Parts: sequence; C-alpha cells; structure tokens
Amino acid sequence: MRKQNTLYRFLLCLVLWLGLMGTAQAAELDGSWHYYEFTGEPFQGAPDFARQHMEEWPLFDIEIRPRFKPDTNRLLLAVKVNDNAPQKKILLFMTAKQAIRMWLGDEFLFSAGSFLPQKFDEGTQPYMLSLPEFSGEQVLVVELYANSAKDLGWFSMFSVDTEQVQMGRLFYSDIPLVLAAPVGIAIIFIMFIYYYFNPAGWKRLYGCITLFMVAFVLWIVCASNVKSLFWGWPMFWWYGLSILAYLLPITSNLVLVELLKGKKYARMKYVWGANVLLFVAAMMGEVAGLHTMNGFMPLFYLLLPLGEGAAIYWCILAAREGDVLCRAVLLPTGAFTLLGVFDGIAGHYHLLPWHMYLTPLGVYAFLYFVICILREQLRHEESLLHQTAGLEQKVAVMQLKSETDALTGCWNRNKLKDLLANAIAKARKKNNPFALLMMDIDYFKKINDGYGHDIGDAVLRAFATVVRQQMGKDKPCVRWGGEEFLVLINSGELAELQELAESIRRHVAATPMAGYKITCSIGIALWQNEKDTAAALFKRADSALYKAKNSGRNCVMVSE
Repeated sequence: MRKQNTLYRFLLCLVLWLGLMGTAQAAELDGSWHYYEFTGEPFQGAPDFARQHMEEWPLFDIEIRPRFKPDTNRLLLAVKVNDNAPQKKILLFMTAKQAIRMWLGDEFLFSAGSFLPQKFDEGTQPYMLSLPEFSGEQVLVVELYANSAKDLGWFSMFSVDTEQVQMGRLFYSDIPLVLAAPVGIAIIFIMFIYYYFNPAGWKRLYGCITLFMVAFVLWIVCASNVKSLFWGWPMFWWYGLSILAYLLPITSNLVLVELLKGKKYARMKYVWGANVLLFVAAMMGEVAGLHTMNGFMPLFYLLLPLGEGAAIYWCILAAREGDVLCRAVLLPTGAFTLLGVFDGIAGHYHLLPWHMYLTPLGVYAFLYFVICILREQLRHEESLLHQTAGLEQKVAVMQLKSETDALTGCWNRNKLKDLLANAIAKARKKNNPFALLMMDIDYFKKINDGYGHDIGDAVLRAFATVVRQQMGKDKPCVRWGGEEFLVLINSGELAELQELAESIRRHVAATPMAGYKITCSIGIALWQNEKDTAAALFKRADSALYKAKNSGRNCVMVSE
C-alpha cells in the first residue's frame, strides 16, 4: 500500500509538472487561531482543555508570530474547522525544529518528533494529512515543542484543500529548484569532460567549478519539498541542508581564489578561510549539542555579503586590468550573494509567508560564466595552435638553413647524410638502385686567384643554377665543398646517367658564368649491391672524377 501511495504521488507530481492541473483557493478555517504557551511536561488532555478555554486564549497569527516568554518551550494552538467543503480534506503545513502532535475533535491525527529536550534539531519537513470525516464544527488542536522559544510556533503553507491543489502548492514551491537542477548537472558534466580530456585547459579552475556545482546540486536535493513525500528523514535533510549551506560559499570561493591567483591586491584566501573557520565552529558546536549550525546563521549571513562584496571589488579591479574571466564571474557572484542573503534572512527570521528558495536561479548567471570560460578556452587553444604553428615554421626554417648552402642554395653535407641514408635504405629493402655524380669545376683556383673571391662566388652560384636546371627537383644537388658538387640520381641505367652527365657538362661549357667560360669534370659511381657501402661508393665516384681530371678535364668518366 505504501508503494502504491508513493507511485501515486510521483505520477501526480508528473501531472502537475505538465501543467494539467488547475489552481484553487484553500478552504478557510472557521475562525481565528488561539494559543496557549507553557513550560514543562507534555500536555495531558489537550483536546478537552483547548475546547474549554480556547476562547480565553490570545489570538495567534500564523504569519506574524507573537513573542513568547523566554522560557516557553511548549505551545497549544486551536482553531475551529467546519464541514462546508468536504472535498477539501487535505491539511498541508511545514514546521521547522519543532515536535508536533495534532487532534481533530477527540481523534488523534498525527505526531512527529520528540517532546523531550534533544541534542540535535528536529529538522524541517512538509506534511500532508488527510482529515477524517466529520460533521458540523470541530476544533483542530496542535501541540508544539521546541528547544527554544525563538523556534516555537513557526508554520508555513498551512492550509486545507483538495489533494491535487495541495500537491500543486507543494510542487510549485520547488519550481526554482527544478529549473536549476538540470543546469547544475549539465555544468558538472561539461567541467568533468574538460577536466579529463583537455590537457591544455585550466584544470584547477574546472575542478573548483565541479566541486561547487556538486555541492549546489546536493543542496537543491536537500532543499526540495517534494522529496519529503517519498523519503522522510527530516533530521537528515535538515542537517544536509545546513551543512551544504555552509559549504556553498566555501566551494564557490575556491573558484574566486583560482581566478584571482597572482593578483597582489586580492585577499581571497582570507575570505575563504573565514568561511571555513565559521563552518568548523558551527559543526563543533552542533556536535556538542549547542545547536550552532542554525545559531551561527546570523553571523553567516553577515559574513556572506562582506566576503563576497570584497571578492566582487577585487574582480572589478582585475577586470579593469583586462581579465575576461574575472569580469564574467561578477554576474554569478553578485546574483548568488543577493539571492542567498535574501533567502537566508527571509527563511531564518520567517519574514515571508511562503516557503520557496530563489537562490537556485543564480545558476543561470553561473551558466553565463561557464560559457565565457569555454569561449576563452577556445581562444586560448587557437592561440596555442598559432604559436605552435609559428614555432613549427621557425623550426622548419632553421632546419632548412642548417641543411642549405648559403652561397649556392644547394643542399650541404648535413642534408647529404639524410639523402644518402634514404637512398641506401631503398636500395637494400626495395632493390631500387641509384647513382652518385661527383662534379668539379675545372681550374677554379685560377679564377679565385686571378679575379678574386667575389667572381669565384658568382661562378659557383651560376654553376649550381645550371646544374639544378638540368636535373629537376627529384635529383637533389649537394655542394660537397669548395668547387665540388654531388648529385644523387634514382637510376641504375648507365646510359641514362651518362646522357645526363654529358648534358650537364655541355650546358656548363656553353653558358658564360659571371662573364667567363668554364668547364667541369664529372665522375659517375653506381650502387652495386646490398653489401656496398657509402664509403666505397664515394671512393669509386672520387676515382672516376680523378680519372676525368687526368684525361684532360671537361669530360665524364664512369667508375669500374
């Protein structure tokens, strides 16, 4: 039966969420409330005593509670109820930190909490009771007990109506919580993803935001009224709500500590430390039975605007310096602070007749801050990409300079090592033969000695240009040293190699270089087999070049 009632209430809440229920006014109780305050043992015979004397008791205003004697810890309340609207038989009310017993006429209706002094507070919870069938007029009697007179006699949402309307009233009080919870969970999910899968991100900031949102979502659960229809445990939810209320500024200030880190004028760690110290003192006092979790709330709501106000000032200074995230965090910090102080003072001092939290709506301002973080993260990543691309380009340029001969633009010996290693690897693995052409400008020393080094340099540049024009990009040319040049060719056809070498020789001889006619000698060596070596290849190419020199120069010779 209990499971069926729970399921029914869940489905009814779902219907209310979909907006399928209309609204109705609560039935008015017949007459005014009267109260009787006393101290001592629980009252015996409360219904009879109330019926006989209630007209002599002072009037009691539920919304503006009278001031009781300092030592008062028990209270009798009485009001007349009639049967003019029998369909309206669901009583809805919420108490805080009070034990309660209730009678309708002589029939006992309900009891919750202990009527003896307790080390810990009773908690707060909404209750929905079904009034029994009756005719005519009856007296509704309520007995209350609290550890302190200042906690005695507080009600909220006290009304009699149909079950649908009462469920709706209870559900509507949770609307800000229902609207805020999905946003908080979404922020937790986003920050979790960024924390674990974005190594270039602000991981400490993501962690602080996640911690704050986890505390915020848990606070929403504890603050919900509808959850009490499915899970009782008023003391558990009360202390959960109180502890998380202290933890919310602690965890949110961790975000501000991270944002203002490095700002010499900011003292966020002192603000954070003050909140931690207050929380520890409240917890220790509560464990000792001093009821300080709730007793320190006035100090808490004094510290909150002072600490967050200082944080807002420091964020304004940082924003003026160009800190985009400190500018973005101003909105959620201000929203949470104002709404939190309003809710706290109104709830702690019972200033408003309704029971609804507005603080959760501040999560939408916090969502704006998260969006700003993600936007700045994207910009940061783009900046890193540009920097990386710039560094890669600089490295490539430096690499090119280290492998290029500055005078002729040909590759130098550093590059030759890579070119030769790749050619040998292909020859051994894929059986791709290659050849080495070694070239030397004839009588170059006479040009340098006779016309100067500037003319010699011009001749070297012109020679390199002619050689590269004859080979193309796939046949790299390397300046081996002085007037000697090397060419690697991916071919094992001797006739093709000789034809290319002769073409180079003829074009060099036919092209004036720096105003002078020059010739060159060329030696050709082929890679032979997998047992061949680079040293042996060079030795054969050098021997072929030497043979060309001894044969009158301006000719091409092939190694044996």
